[in-house]
Amino acid sequence: MKSIEKAVKIYGGQTKLGNALGVTQASVWDWINKYGQAPAKYISRISALTNGEVTIQELLSDHEQ
Repeated sequence: MKSIEKAVKIYGGQTKLGNALGVTQASVWDWINKYGQAPAKYISRISALTNGEVTIQELLSDHEQ
């Protein structure tokens, strides 16, 4: 499972995470299904929203694959 998928599950869904980040649910869907990663500019915020359950390093590692 990609880190962005893990973050979505922890936070409560694509719509909820998207709203917290100021993006649409469709954008979050694209990150999961098209790109397999969250854009770099959202990584620290996603980690914070999951209370560190998804770390910055985990999210960055998706960019390395």
